[in-house]
Amino acid sequence: MKNSRLAAAAAVLGILFLSALMGVLAKLALAEVPAFTFAWLQVLSGGVFLSLYALVVGRNPFRLGLEAREWAAIVTIGLTNFGLVRVLMMMSLERLPVTTYTFLLGFVSLVTMWMSAIFLAERPTRLQVLGAVLAIFGVWIYFPEIPPPQELTGVVYVFLVVIGLAISNNLTRWLMMRRGESLPSSMLSTLALWAGGIPIVLAGLTLDWPPPIGGLQNGLIIFANGVVGIAFVLTVFNAILRILRSYEASVLAGSGLVWTALLAIPILGERLEGLQVVAIAVMLVGLFLAQLRPGDLRRDSVGEG
Repeated sequence: MKNSRLAAAAAVLGILFLSALMGVLAKLALAEVPAFTFAWLQVLSGGVFLSLYALVVGRNPFRLGLEAREWAAIVTIGLTNFGLVRVLMMMSLERLPVTTYTFLLGFVSLVTMWMSAIFLAERPTRLQVLGAVLAIFGVWIYFPEIPPPQELTGVVYVFLVVIGLAISNNLTRWLMMRRGESLPSSMLSTLALWAGGIPIVLAGLTLDWPPPIGGLQNGLIIFANGVVGIAFVLTVFNAILRILRSYEASVLAGSGLVWTALLAIPILGERLEGLQVVAIAVMLVGLFLAQLRPGDLRRDSVGEG
């Protein structure tokens, strides 16, 4: 069991490095590629590969026996996560340094927790509330002054992305609680991607053809973001979450911001100021505390004995 958890932790670090690389490369391509063009081509390439995995490799059935409200939840996840969110991600990344963008995305887990407290009756503990306060304090340190208008617009877009992903996460958790193993995570992701991705791809083919990608390098970056950033990361991460606890995944997820900062230096020439490094450290501690539930650390210490 311990070896499987170590392997899962190593896999998380690997996909977080890949995700960070995809984000940095996306920022590079967005200097020439419009955000909408990037988004719909990314969803198209990711959707093709995720569908092949779910239907051919995973051999998942179409007949899932879902209720109407469960189908409604899948459609909402799709329209949110693979429709609106993907476009807003690119629009915010156009306007913000990639490290700032990734820093703000870290609040998805925090907003997910608060939404689960409201809609799923999963009440946070005092320690989790303290973690939330610390994480918010980290934002205040990171932005001691109001950003200029273009960056502020990007911050607003990221805020909408965080809300959208939190809604998607809670609906996914609700479906998993109701269906468990009878609804494979890869099939859920595929159905949701179809629901949200097909409209955006059709809009792209209608309004944005031929797509102005500006060259082979940009095309390869978009393709990699779809295949790796959507299909591969979703598939691997869903499998890993069956092994790791939520707070463990949260701690490891903090490395994504570190990878992004390190990769942005040679690829984009971005630099972090000392106060921003402090802000990131404060936020990561806050997010770690916000993921802890009663007995998590105690169970680990008992298990090690």
